[in-house]
Amino acid sequence: MSRGVWIILLGCLLQQAPACARDAVAQGRFARAPCPKSILPGEGVVCGVLTVPENRHRAHSRTIRLPVVVFHSRADTPAPDPVVFLPGGPGGSALVHPLPARDNPFLAERDYVLLEPRGARLAQPALECPRINALLGIVAAGHLSGEAGQAALARAAAACRAALVAKGVDLDGYTSAETAQDLEDLRKALGYARWNLFGHSYGTRLALTVLRDHPQGVRSVILDSVLPPEVGFDEHASANLRRALDAVFDGCAVDPACARAHPQPAAEFARLVAQADRSPLPLPSVRGSDGRAVTVRGAQVVAALYEALHDPAAIGHIPAVIGDSLAGRTAALARLVAAGQGASSFAWGLRLSVWCGEEMPFEDRVRVEAQLAPAWGLGGVDERTASPGTCRAWGVAPAAARENAPVTSDVPVLALAGEFDPDTPPAWARQLVANMPHARVVVFPGQSHGAGFNRCGAALETAFLHDPGGPLPLDCVLTMRGADFGASGRP
Repeated sequence: MSRGVWIILLGCLLQQAPACARDAVAQGRFARAPCPKSILPGEGVVCGVLTVPENRHRAHSRTIRLPVVVFHSRADTPAPDPVVFLPGGPGGSALVHPLPARDNPFLAERDYVLLEPRGARLAQPALECPRINALLGIVAAGHLSGEAGQAALARAAAACRAALVAKGVDLDGYTSAETAQDLEDLRKALGYARWNLFGHSYGTRLALTVLRDHPQGVRSVILDSVLPPEVGFDEHASANLRRALDAVFDGCAVDPACARAHPQPAAEFARLVAQADRSPLPLPSVRGSDGRAVTVRGAQVVAALYEALHDPAAIGHIPAVIGDSLAGRTAALARLVAAGQGASSFAWGLRLSVWCGEEMPFEDRVRVEAQLAPAWGLGGVDERTASPGTCRAWGVAPAAARENAPVTSDVPVLALAGEFDPDTPPAWARQLVANMPHARVVVFPGQSHGAGFNRCGAALETAFLHDPGGPLPLDCVLTMRGADFGASGRP
């Protein structure tokens, strides 16, 4: 053992520093490997696998394998610092549906790196829970709800946990901090002195974890749809959705055409939800993942509008969808309900290990349960990531308190938010500024979750990466029309 490692170990014994267990193990190993099938031929990539310990806090932990793809820049002399994209979730894949090279604006100046998160679909092992995925499809179809639904999900979580543990999976190794260390190991293995982080949704929380634990390797950070570690998402799931819906109703109220057609959009929404709860709406053409007709109660109506809130082109039509449905014209609502059907696509084992270890232990259970209260007027729709009962069944160790604390940094940060985001409201992006003096926040009118996934967002992101301290081309933001609520007032 080298003298340096002995010094680290001695420091750990004296200080009990949180990072000691990580620093005392070997770095991850990168080796070339065939590309995943999702990578198109001729995209100019290097593919490989990063091999890392499953749990760096346990001696003799087995290793796991994480696919890696590096897209080469089109520049003759690329910038030395690439962009690494961190997908949402937790439980989302970086590689199942990657952005094709031809559509990637970052490649004009620098490389673009993707690492499949530990436990995600293309990782080895993948922490898949097929029964949970299927059950959530049944919930979406209105065939399972309430306490019965929560009990079924908890049983499925317990069964999935038992199956994964029987295969040797250490569920406590699947944390944001471990994934942040995977990224740091990859940066070093690929030979980059620094790189730029681009996180979306949960990926923003992961990016903030990297910034906290490994700041020396980070040049700049782009955060789209910010999920700060200090917020309790499940305490606000219904509140966030209600905020976005109320923004729609307010937008309709100040648009002359929409206001004439729907003078009381919030009241129309309440009537539609109540009507569906009294007697499920007849949408026989809409089928769930099991082939049965969807039962459209209030929760399914709200879930359909939740889907619409994620599509900027659909947001302005929401008041008309509600009003038409009340009048018996349900074609538009049926399309939205159909779009929300199908089994979940997340790797739920990874999702639960992160959520039940890092979120649930710090949340107020009363506030979490209150998100299902009738007072929200949302038909009992459950937008929480996990329930306390499911997390009890999953049984992972709670994270240290630092995983729930704000991240402080002087690194340049560009935070993007969408006006109608029903998941991560603009206020969560704005609160970063208190602890990050070089953070800038841009709220996109008319946009939603994934606010910067458009031409204007790409222009801001590439300018920021070119010069993180320089001016941003905000003209495109200032000229955005926003949601077209006049569409709800036209035939």
